[in-house]
Amino acid sequence: MVDTAGPEIFVKSGDPETYENGWPKWGKATTVKMGQTVVITDLQTAKFSQARWPVTFEHFAKMCKVGDNITVGRYLSTGMEGTSVTLQVTKIVDEHDVECVAMNDAELNGLITLFIKDCHSFADLLLHDKEEDKSLPILSARDMEILKVLAKIKNQGSDCIDFLSLSYTSNKGQIIEARQALDALGLSSAKIMAKVESKKALSNFESILNAADGIIISRGNLGIDVSVEMFPMLQKALVQACNAAGKPVLATRVVDSMTQSPRPTRAEATDISNAVIDGVDGIILGAETLRGLFPVLCVKTVLLCARQAETIFDSGQHYNSVMKRTDFLTQLESMASSTVRVADKIQAALIVVVTGSGRTARMVAKYRPNVPVIALTVPRIRADAFNRWHYSGRHQARQSMIVRGLYPMLAVGSTDEGGILEDCVERAAGLGIAGASENIVILYNPPGSEVPVIKLVSMDRTGKKMDQRIQSSMNFAAMQNNAAMGSSGSESGDTSGVHLA
Repeated sequence: MVDTAGPEIFVKSGDPETYENGWPKWGKATTVKMGQTVVITDLQTAKFSQARWPVTFEHFAKMCKVGDNITVGRYLSTGMEGTSVTLQVTKIVDEHDVECVAMNDAELNGLITLFIKDCHSFADLLLHDKEEDKSLPILSARDMEILKVLAKIKNQGSDCIDFLSLSYTSNKGQIIEARQALDALGLSSAKIMAKVESKKALSNFESILNAADGIIISRGNLGIDVSVEMFPMLQKALVQACNAAGKPVLATRVVDSMTQSPRPTRAEATDISNAVIDGVDGIILGAETLRGLFPVLCVKTVLLCARQAETIFDSGQHYNSVMKRTDFLTQLESMASSTVRVADKIQAALIVVVTGSGRTARMVAKYRPNVPVIALTVPRIRADAFNRWHYSGRHQARQSMIVRGLYPMLAVGSTDEGGILEDCVERAAGLGIAGASENIVILYNPPGSEVPVIKLVSMDRTGKKMDQRIQSSMNFAAMQNNAAMGSSGSESGDTSGVHLA
């Protein structure tokens, strides 16, 4: 995953330098005391001093008004390190200078960024005022440089970008803009995760969700822009919307204290558990592992908390919740939801979804079955208009890893449908996912058919391979008939009339 800088605004605290990996750095550290007056200027020729801070965006002063709160802090500031300060605007000096007063003490160093509450990512300017050319592109010049380098690597035969994390997304137009940039660079297979981190993004959330491949709830910046008492309910609502749409949702900033401490607070441990129970697909660690003192311990701790929370996750309640929020089921959604119901009814140990793009597998995982879902990706080789061969499969399999409960597996090179499924089941048995005499549900499209089929199989008594004697199948038409005949008591999508042979 490549995380863009986007329209980030930095304090020019010294002559710009560059780390070996290309990341920018600004030299001087500065100490701020509560009550201190600071002037922020957008004059690009201004020099940094204790009392005057130049910033990288030349229209910054035009965005501010008296009473605004500006958060200035180290890149990925956690709020737990004393590395961020809140400045309140007290006076608009002129068209370039804004006078502020510090509301707390802070030690600022490293790469320092700005955030204006209620105007985050400077959303008004992101409306692309072309006449005055005040707009900030969603992909910065530095972002484009990095993507061009990665595109060259891809052209050498390696898909190096699975996801693009689009910082400061505030409308669907920016996602379209980013997609066009990726397509132009030959990175069309990369999926876009929109980072929601402002009120502007919240007001356009539905269209952003429809346009993006997934959502990242950037809780640090969003937590500044949204009232603290509203944030827990807001997070739940965003996660529920993503779950209903079947798109992955990730949350950031869960263990800020572990940048300095080997143990999270009780509130943070509870926060991790609540995020998992709410339905997030994953948790992103930033400052905790970028510059934290205990990066490995931090990952282990979050993993332990998340796994413990998963043991009490109510899959049935989640299934019903998603179904209630879905007004209309497509054929694919009907088959996906029915696959989960069948697996629950026969107490299957595993669901296998044969897929090319991963879309069908993601749709099954959307319903959060209480058993693992293997996305069995079938590799493909195709020729383009220039008679160049292209291989697909591994890249799509990796992208499945971001979805909760979904485990990618590449199918063996075989033209025989039965051989592919048998190999998958045997590998699953080798991993301990399925055991002796346990049931497995398989969703796939038979060769030459456009109608998906749910296939029920069992492991043999040795628990090492599929029992060829115990199999049954149900296609979409049969499932609809069963649902229609089940008016005497069975629910739509139930497994009436479907049994293991």
